[in-house]
Amino acid sequence: MSTEAAVNQEVLVRWLSQEECIQAGAKDMDMILEYVEKVNKWMAEGKVVEPELLHLLWEEGNYSGKRIGVHASLIQSEEMKVAAVKGIPSNPMNPINHQTPRSNGMIILYNEDTGYPFAVMDDTIVSALRTGASSALGAKYCARPDSESIGLVGCGVIQNAHIEATSKVMKNIKTVRLYDINKDKAQQFASKWEHLGCNFEICDDIEQAVAPSDIVYTATNVNLGNEYIPKEWIKKGSFHSGVSMWDHKDEAILEGFNKYCMDYKLRLKDDKYPLSELTKAGRLNPEEITELGQVMLNNQVCRENEDDSVFFVTLGICATDTANSYRVYKNAKEKELGTNVKLWSKPAMF
Repeated sequence: MSTEAAVNQEVLVRWLSQEECIQAGAKDMDMILEYVEKVNKWMAEGKVVEPELLHLLWEEGNYSGKRIGVHASLIQSEEMKVAAVKGIPSNPMNPINHQTPRSNGMIILYNEDTGYPFAVMDDTIVSALRTGASSALGAKYCARPDSESIGLVGCGVIQNAHIEATSKVMKNIKTVRLYDINKDKAQQFASKWEHLGCNFEICDDIEQAVAPSDIVYTATNVNLGNEYIPKEWIKKGSFHSGVSMWDHKDEAILEGFNKYCMDYKLRLKDDKYPLSELTKAGRLNPEEITELGQVMLNNQVCRENEDDSVFFVTLGICATDTANSYRVYKNAKEKELGTNVKLWSKPAMF
């Protein structure tokens, strides 16, 4: 048999369903936190390539409406060398019209050596949990260590990830204030997490949840032009993670806070969120914004005293999905989960 005939040119790709990803650890918040923190450090060390994200909008200008986010990343760390492309569609009407989740994610993992894909897998769970982990790690490094209260605006999927992740990294939380347009959702949320031992307060309006809280997470469907949080609601010394972007008025960001941090400063070139618009308009000096990975490595300082109020932005770093999905993939292989799908037996274009 010739050498050419002996070469195996077959390419198999492992398909992992959401259920299989969960079996392989996609809901393990300890793992998610570990690798979100590692990725932030790898980024600060120059071991991650993360291009600008792409948003495809079904309705022009409606960033909180129907859209598809397309992300990519490449990790070259000592622990892993892997690349990925992620697509995550979002439609806020899905829960109402179809009784299905607002978003679903799918990620493709690529081999460093050949560039060929080796896994196609659900990213819905990992994407939601790493969002909560990103905000929680922002709080770990930038909030007051003695923070005792959290204010949650919106009580959906992302806030579930927020409270789970934060409970693991902020150990003094005693009070959780909840606001949702649907008060039943807030009640259900409180019941789900009562095992944490916190005092849950169901608020009648947003101010009651935001103004007295040490840590605030906003996860809503608000769109550009409908900002509602004024500077008067920003508690001195508090930490806010504006996950849904358009909750805080410009005056709140510029005058209510005196410290700023984000997980990926290169995204300041993007014009789809407040810090980018404010820096481009010359209203905020980008040098005043620290990067979370640099804070983790003690190369930069965000909070300097207990009265500093911090506005934090997490922009959905694809590398955090990539690293966690790779770990899920490795676990799945060990557990013999997933289905191998043939990309080709022999390449037709060779």
